[in-house]
Amino acid sequence: MDAGEGGRSTGEHGTTFLASRQGEELGAVNIARRVLRTVVLQAALDVPGVTRMADLRAEWSRLLGRPLPQQGVGLTVRGNVVAVELYLVIEPGVSIVDVGTEVQKAVGAAVEHILGLGVSEVNVYIQDVA
Repeated sequence: MDAGEGGRSTGEHGTTFLASRQGEELGAVNIARRVLRTVVLQAALDVPGVTRMADLRAEWSRLLGRPLPQQGVGLTVRGNVVAVELYLVIEPGVSIVDVGTEVQKAVGAAVEHILGLGVSEVNVYIQDVA
């Protein structure tokens, strides 16, 4: 299951792994795509003012002719760099811009610190207030 430097490989049960680093002596460190999604979700949901991830309906996917992000998180991975799209519902009365900015900071820091991957962008879309 060697994906090489920054490559991808498919392991058992069709899980896609993103190789973060190729160790010279110990082998590769592989991160499953679902782990990346979990880290992003937790970082976003931990920001004060975020209520939950937006529920993007399947009919929008058909209308737009493209798949929508799962669980309100869209990920694009190129090598060891991630682009993130987040669809959020926030609390009433909070500053939308401030919450969005804090989500960008928290998600970027979590991906870089926990997973060791670079972040090219974190785009935040506020879908509702509830």
